[in-house]
Amino acid sequence: MKRDLKSFKLISAVLLVLFVCVAAAPATEAGGKKMPAEYNCGSADVLSGDMYVLSCFVSADNTQWTANEKKEALAALSKSQSWLQKQAKRYNAPLTFTGGSFGQTADIKNNDIGYGTACGNERVDVISEVLTSIGYDGPRDFYKWVLTNTTCTKTYILLFVKGKGISYSMPYTKRCNPDVYFVEGSVIYSHDPEGHKLNESDIAHETFHLFGAWDLYETFEQTAKREARARELYPNDIMLRTSYNINELEVSELSAWAIGWNNNYKPIFNWFKP
Repeated sequence: MKRDLKSFKLISAVLLVLFVCVAAAPATEAGGKKMPAEYNCGSADVLSGDMYVLSCFVSADNTQWTANEKKEALAALSKSQSWLQKQAKRYNAPLTFTGGSFGQTADIKNNDIGYGTACGNERVDVISEVLTSIGYDGPRDFYKWVLTNTTCTKTYILLFVKGKGISYSMPYTKRCNPDVYFVEGSVIYSHDPEGHKLNESDIAHETFHLFGAWDLYETFEQTAKREARARELYPNDIMLRTSYNINELEVSELSAWAIGWNNNYKPIFNWFKP
């Protein structure tokens, strides 16, 4: 079953974070070309090397993840990571994943978690709040734990939230408060607004936002004209659409360039910049 991102209006917090901190202007080369993702910052940095991914199962008091739903979510995460590694290999980018989870025995309760509606008012401080609720002194404390207890120097968090909502991501910029936003992450709902279960391509799509990839479907920052052109040039790009069969999707040369995997710049790439 194929799913069109536009139909669900999956607006990323690549946009939402602008409401919390002024986003830093992207570094540019002469000629106005956006520099690749090695110039990103924050706990996630570049999508290469050894990545530590923390999965957290969150619910409000009137909802509850079942054990089977948690198992399915982690299976979808594993499939998305395998797909990401295959795509990285296409661009000669080394990529491995390790990680842990909180909330498998009992959900992390947060009555203020909210449900994404792509309105631009979704919470972007929720990563910090959840980290505090599970025992860390904040994002920097968790990042220090990763550096001390793992071989990874890069980390991000996936909040699996029980309920219907539009998933979104929260990347970090140098103008954000590192005490609140340094550890990056995505909010992934168990179901989209139309009731479809989350799948591995949803997770992969939001992950790419953390590393600089742009939506290629129409949003309030992306035009219908650009979406139409993307459908011609990059019809199977993970940033254009999702699918229950993730293997029919790919990371196009455009999205690979946006995250730093592809150094073969083409002038049309910046034309898609939101």
